[in-house]
Amino acid sequence: MSLTKLLPTPSDRMGLLWNLLALSDAYILEYGPAGTTHYGLGLIGDLDLKTDNRYFVSHMTETDVVMGNSKNLEKAVREIDLTYKPKHIFVVGSSVSTTIGADLNGICHYLQKDVQARLHVHNTGGFGGDYRVGTEAVYRLLADLVEEIPLNSPPVTTGTNPTANLSSIAAGADPIAATPSEHKLTYNLLGFSPDHFRSLSDLFEVQRLLKEGLNLELAASFTINGAIDKLPVAASADISLVLRPEALPLAQALQAHFNIPYLEPNFYGYHPCLTALRAIATQLGITVNASVENHLNARIKRCAMLPYILRRATAPVLLYSVAHAEVNTSLAAALEPLGLHFTAQLEPTAPEAERLAAIATWSNGLIFADQESLDLAAASNSKVLISFPWYSTQVLATHLPFMGSRGMDFILEQVYAYLIKERIM
Repeated sequence: MSLTKLLPTPSDRMGLLWNLLALSDAYILEYGPAGTTHYGLGLIGDLDLKTDNRYFVSHMTETDVVMGNSKNLEKAVREIDLTYKPKHIFVVGSSVSTTIGADLNGICHYLQKDVQARLHVHNTGGFGGDYRVGTEAVYRLLADLVEEIPLNSPPVTTGTNPTANLSSIAAGADPIAATPSEHKLTYNLLGFSPDHFRSLSDLFEVQRLLKEGLNLELAASFTINGAIDKLPVAASADISLVLRPEALPLAQALQAHFNIPYLEPNFYGYHPCLTALRAIATQLGITVNASVENHLNARIKRCAMLPYILRRATAPVLLYSVAHAEVNTSLAAALEPLGLHFTAQLEPTAPEAERLAAIATWSNGLIFADQESLDLAAASNSKVLISFPWYSTQVLATHLPFMGSRGMDFILEQVYAYLIKERIM
């Protein structure tokens, strides 16, 4: 066994837990020692997730472990069902219960006839991979539930306008008015999960962009701001937009059963945003709002001289990032049209030795990364926190995105500050 210097990569169990807790109507019962759950709650609190009396632990004593006694689990399931009357209870195995071979599927099958809630089991105990595996497991579960929605069910409406509270975010915008009889085009946002840094800021910015640019209304978002009960609403949307690969199973299920097309757009950067809006408009047979298109083109034109300036620079421009693969790719696509290219990009799940060796060589660069990588990097670098994990900051704002035109405004400010600091321009 070797010593490690970096934080342990969260397991599939943690990815599952925080994505389930993002769904407002999911109740979770963990079968394991209370100390394990207490430890996990620390990270869940850092992600600003509210448990709201929806996260429970059955606890396990030494006798339960040695003798395989599951009475505590059975009692807890019945108590949650009777007290809170949830529609769904997720029974999650801990590393201890999984190691001793507790048959959670059998226990829950036996209990199902005694409770009103539907019981779901996840029993890898954290041995099934990293947190992205657990994230995908939640989207696969949602995909399975989509398959159970009747094909002839009438369209579902939420009763409220999901973008009605965005007036302060979309200040100065003139949404296209619709007649009462006009069909409002709607979309699903799939892939906003709790490990997405500033997820609410990015979610609201994408909503603003799609409202102003295409007059689209949000049908449902998963898993942030989502709920299992919103799946019928998602099944009535006109298009799904997938923001991370783990959410593809849900998009594919909606397409297979309700003929809802999906796209995987990039909302980082001026050029990609314009490309995304045009792709969505083509798919839906509509056009992009001219004022939004003009605004993005003006932003692009404002940066037109940057590639020429960089070609004449005498010092190298060193850009680095540590983030999920899709974020790395999206950031590269955002900056490449401006003549900016990443020197190196890593994923947070890369082997520790590889990350440590790479970061040790970074100096006088601009780094977009997680908190741990930024702390390891030399002080000569300019640093931007953009990915998971973060532990020395509390995310409160919902108006500071990295996505959309406003997010790119901020990213470009950081780039210019770095170029000026290093006397590259």
